[in-house]
Amino acid sequence: MRLIGLVLLLLAAGLFVMFGTDPLGAVLFRLDPGILNLVQAVVQRYLLPMLWDDVLLPVLEAPAFVAPAVLGSGFALLGWMRARG
Repeated sequence: MRLIGLVLLLLAAGLFVMFGTDPLGAVLFRLDPGILNLVQAVVQRYLLPMLWDDVLLPVLEAPAFVAPAVLGSGFALLGWMRARG
């Protein structure tokens, strides 16, 4: 768990250095323009349609480094708590 957290935190730092505070959606669009349409179609068709509007859009509008930083911090904290017993 701590290793996954560390890797995600390093990814967040790399994203911050490369893209600054650009939104995650803009970064994904630069890497692959069709990925956002595909993800939206899959989420709205096969999962909950409101999941796209209420959860994923705010994540895509946040700076690119925020999502891996939050996940990495959570995994690191869980790993640390688990190691302490």
